[in-house]
Amino acid sequence: MSTSINRACPACKQLNCLKIKENNIQCTSCDFSIKYNCPICKESLSESSWETSDNGDFTTCKSCNNTIHIKKIQNLFNNLMKISYTQECKLCNGPTIYRTQANIGHRCFYFPKCSGQASLFSQKKECLIFLDFETTGLELKKGHIIEIGALKIDTDGLEHTFDTFIKSPITLPEKIKAITNINDEMLENAPNMKEVIEDFHTFIGNATIIAHNADFDVPWLINEFEKHNLPLQNNTIICTFKWAQLMKEPRSSLSALTKKYKIGHLNAHRALADAAVTKELFFIYEDAQLVERPTQPLSDFEKILAKINRYKTKKKETVTT
Repeated sequence: MSTSINRACPACKQLNCLKIKENNIQCTSCDFSIKYNCPICKESLSESSWETSDNGDFTTCKSCNNTIHIKKIQNLFNNLMKISYTQECKLCNGPTIYRTQANIGHRCFYFPKCSGQASLFSQKKECLIFLDFETTGLELKKGHIIEIGALKIDTDGLEHTFDTFIKSPITLPEKIKAITNINDEMLENAPNMKEVIEDFHTFIGNATIIAHNADFDVPWLINEFEKHNLPLQNNTIICTFKWAQLMKEPRSSLSALTKKYKIGHLNAHRALADAAVTKELFFIYEDAQLVERPTQPLSDFEKILAKINRYKTKKKETVTT
């Protein structure tokens, strides 16, 4: 049994060389090796035997009798998730997982089998993408995406992140620097859009796309994919901004809603942090079951992009004449 971890080795700094082998994490490029304990009771797994199933390798901890799946261990390390034993799940009193750097709040270790989010996966399995862009300005035809942040929950309930700066062909406006705390030096060695767009297209696949103010983010997404001949797959779109309006929120901005629902919002106006907050808000509304999800077809946003393109063309013709 050997499962890869998509992180650099902390000793030799090489990528794609960390492997999980039973209760050990080993580097294939150097002699780095550490043992990990049961993530639930923190006792050693060295005496536990590993078995194989359709869902991958697993073991039963001899100390707490809980089943530990290697996929869960892999997901924790891949996404730099930490386990909290002090903040318990309010439903089952089990441990929770979190990632402070990406602003991913505490969630039950047993998700999706436990937590208020479980209802999302009880009737049908679905893949969700929480998306946010930082750009050089509000005008799509004049601006450029400078940061992509996306958080995916796959059909097994595991989280994956896509987070990258994008090199800007223009100097960042001072207003954008002030809002995002992103400067030109941070983008200097970033990849250009062409270098990351195919991986991002694969990451999204046919998942449901959720964004706060999807009328802004989704046309930018469609525009970039069209420029690189990468069509979307008729993805369903959910806008949490519109959901907030349907919920009769006094204020529907992300900052106002994070304050109201006490969602931690470190690094506001950074793409992955905003995507993570959107995820938390989505599940708050999903769990409340007061208003159905405001789902929209991708074609609604293709129409918005077409309208932007027509306006741009008309403006050019007016200037020319």
